[in-house]
Amino acid sequence: MSQPSASPPQGPTQQSGQEFTALNAANQRIRDAAKWLIGSSAAVGAALMAGSQLSNIGRLDWGWRLWIALAGAALGLIAVVWAIWLAVRLLIPVIVTINQLDEQWRKPTKDFERAVEFFKAEPAQLGENWNTPADLKKDRDDTEKNRKEAKRQGKCEEVKKLEKRSEQIRKWIRSIQQVAQNRTLEGRFDRTLKWLICAALLAAIGIVSFAWASNPPDKQPSATLKNARLVGANLRDANLKDANLENSDLTNADLTGADLSGASITGVRWKNTTCPDGVNSDSVGLTCAGHLR
Repeated sequence: MSQPSASPPQGPTQQSGQEFTALNAANQRIRDAAKWLIGSSAAVGAALMAGSQLSNIGRLDWGWRLWIALAGAALGLIAVVWAIWLAVRLLIPVIVTINQLDEQWRKPTKDFERAVEFFKAEPAQLGENWNTPADLKKDRDDTEKNRKEAKRQGKCEEVKKLEKRSEQIRKWIRSIQQVAQNRTLEGRFDRTLKWLICAALLAAIGIVSFAWASNPPDKQPSATLKNARLVGANLRDANLKDANLENSDLTNADLTGADLSGASITGVRWKNTTCPDGVNSDSVGLTCAGHLR
């Protein structure tokens, strides 16, 4: 049976009750920030749904504006849901065991990188007798093995010493795990903030794209000919798209090949007018409505 060291082991910097409370308070602040982020993201999503005039999409013609509006709305909502999911991950309890710390010691993953770097930079936190978590685990296992052997041999004094040492080691392990959990949660929070910034940018791009695409500028008439007297006018191949022709007089006018798509023709006087498609208005009920292309 191996003998315990004569001097008491020098473990990690012992955490007092106040220091443990400080670590728990730091963890709680991170989780409170996560709850605030969740609430803020949910509020943004609600504002997107309530403030954005989704009914405007129904007024858009099939075309690129409609697709931009749909893509913008989808991108904004997806980004908000992503932000909420990222923040919720911070509320998941972080548990780091001495075994996990040992497994991650040589090549830590992102989740454990902050904790491993901390203990490597602050070796005193592991203890003067231990350079790695593996050393601490070995000391714990050897002490427990020696305690059992001493108990089998009936060495009561030796058993008491080893039980005390074993309890000290367990406390130090709990202290290390508490610090590791705090550092792991801090690292997760820092990484989450970076992704939250990306989610916020995507949400902003989506909202702005939707607002722009779903609110096209009012169509301006290409020409304002309201109440105009155009008797006998030669308007062959004229571009009168979206023009305002209300109450104008097109008697004997020639509109062959003219583009009147979207034009306002309320109250127009059609008499012996050649419509854009070559039909005479007199033969189709004194109107060129339906013959504007």
